[in-house]
Amino acid sequence: MSRELKKFDTIYNLSYDGTGKSNEALVSLDDEQRKAVLDEGGFSIVIAGPGSGKTKVITYKIAYLISKGIDPRQILLVTFTKAAANEMIHRAQQVSKNPLDGMMAGTFHHVCNYLLRKYASLLKLDPNFSILDEEDSLTIVKHAINEYVERNEKFPSPSVILKIISLAANTQRSVEQTIEEDFIYFYAFSDKIRKIKDEYNELKAEQSSLDYDDLLVYANDLLDIQSVREKEGSNYLWVLVDEFQDTNKIQYDIVKKFSSIHGNLMVVGDDAQSIYSFRGARYENIIEMSREKDVKVYKIQTNYRSTPEIVNLVNAMIPNNIFSKILKTVKNNFERPIVVSTWDSLEESVFVSKKINELINSGISPFQIAVLYRNHSQSMDLQIELSKSKIPFTVRSGVKFTDSKHVKDVLSFLRVLVNPKDSISWMRIFQLFYGIGKKSVEKVLYDETFKREPIDFVKHISQFGDKYEKIEEIFKKISAEDKPDDVLNHVFESFYSDYIAFTFEDRIERQMDIKRVIEIAGRYKDINDFLTDLAITEQIDIDRKEKDKEESVTLTTVHRAKGLEWDVVFVISVNPGDFPSSFAISEGKLDEEERVFYVAITRAKKYLFICRQMSGSRTPYYGNRIQINGNKYDFVEKIPPALYDHWKIN
Repeated sequence: MSRELKKFDTIYNLSYDGTGKSNEALVSLDDEQRKAVLDEGGFSIVIAGPGSGKTKVITYKIAYLISKGIDPRQILLVTFTKAAANEMIHRAQQVSKNPLDGMMAGTFHHVCNYLLRKYASLLKLDPNFSILDEEDSLTIVKHAINEYVERNEKFPSPSVILKIISLAANTQRSVEQTIEEDFIYFYAFSDKIRKIKDEYNELKAEQSSLDYDDLLVYANDLLDIQSVREKEGSNYLWVLVDEFQDTNKIQYDIVKKFSSIHGNLMVVGDDAQSIYSFRGARYENIIEMSREKDVKVYKIQTNYRSTPEIVNLVNAMIPNNIFSKILKTVKNNFERPIVVSTWDSLEESVFVSKKINELINSGISPFQIAVLYRNHSQSMDLQIELSKSKIPFTVRSGVKFTDSKHVKDVLSFLRVLVNPKDSISWMRIFQLFYGIGKKSVEKVLYDETFKREPIDFVKHISQFGDKYEKIEEIFKKISAEDKPDDVLNHVFESFYSDYIAFTFEDRIERQMDIKRVIEIAGRYKDINDFLTDLAITEQIDIDRKEKDKEESVTLTTVHRAKGLEWDVVFVISVNPGDFPSSFAISEGKLDEEERVFYVAITRAKKYLFICRQMSGSRTPYYGNRIQINGNKYDFVEKIPPALYDHWKIN
């Protein structure tokens, strides 16, 4: 055992037996964690497998540095959430028995904000600049749009424009390049969007305001000034970075500049868990750093979360595996994961609902049960089924389907067909079309002819102006006698799909939501029956709110589940077109889908159910599994059969 190790463990009350080996009852670090903690300096990467204790490594690294006499003010810790920073600091204070006064710890934006206020004059910034939240940024973007876009001109919404500007900043690309690579359907608007971005920046400058992306961009520019980089780099003897696989190019540049003087940079992350490329994150940062001279790579591979049976399956599904890690486990043998085959998503939802009920009745807390899915739309069937079964659940992936704007928009067409006097739904419908504002809507709603026969009226509403022609065209082709999916499909294809693209920054997800609504509506012949079943989920939710904080099952996308864990995890709709998503397949982005699936299966501690549908996906771009070309995109087919039990639900 090294002298440093003995010194460190003596300080923190860790004891050893006569052989010099650690007493496992008292030592908190395993051998792999300890090697990373005791690293003496330079650039190092800690590849932390799921459930392997990465937080502990950072915590004890801070404690170890303090034990060597390093002043807390010489340590910089950068995380992705304020909560993560607070947790690590709190635990490090307990381990080191040091208050860590003056230590800089927080998110990238927190650190950059501090830096910019300190050196504001060098960038000609007001040191008292305001930081805009998303709502504030949208308000300024709206003003910028008004400078270049006619009032009734069809143009991407402010939120879409802001998404383009933000992605360009985080990926260090021009607006034109960002549109060409990620928003090609807006290529015709490239010139105007660039001018709007310039106007947006000018308006922010006039108000002495910065948005969140500006904090990174300006701080990176500030650190390019040699005197600043040398002074700040000298302040921090050590730089520690959490969740490094989620950093973008600017963030990587920033931490390199902070560590450029003393050269001590330790990053913790896992290339296999990088799932935020849509925000500009790039796991390539880990790869690029590993190729730099004298960089040390440590692997912590003991999984303290899951059973051996789950870990075996996880090992078989590690994506990329650039650093060749194999997870080990310390838990006792339990049950093998289950692959469940159902005919379709309805049968899948019935199975999941019944199984959850069984598990709760067996004594498992609902709080320890989660259902994960690739896209929010895949939870709709399950929300309805859980509501019918009166199983309490919480949706972490977004609002309930019936509360989301885009779903309420298309359902409003069904509502007015069965209840033409529904003025709220009429108002929602009218305002979906360009050029129709609140005053125009009120003019129609107060018209006596409209009040008497609303449906007949809108079939000739173009008399009020050309802007109403599309509404007239739609209602001439739908009626209350139609099947609900026929109505919704016509509304979606005739205008709403395009409306989503121009209105929402997450167009793919919302378009898939509507496709799923149409798929579920296809099970009904009557519009009223369909709307009634949807209303059940609303009523159940109202009833639940009246109770005390009752424990509930978690429903969430995999992206929202990252960093969390449950005793029981269901991963649903694991069939090509749903998971991996059809969009990823069509765009050739299967590698990230593999990482998302990996994150999903690593959330389970005891029970893991992977659910698939034999009828395949009905999502856009690709049809069912046969059309997707066999097993090429099927995650389940890649799992060795010996690692799971198979249940076929008839």
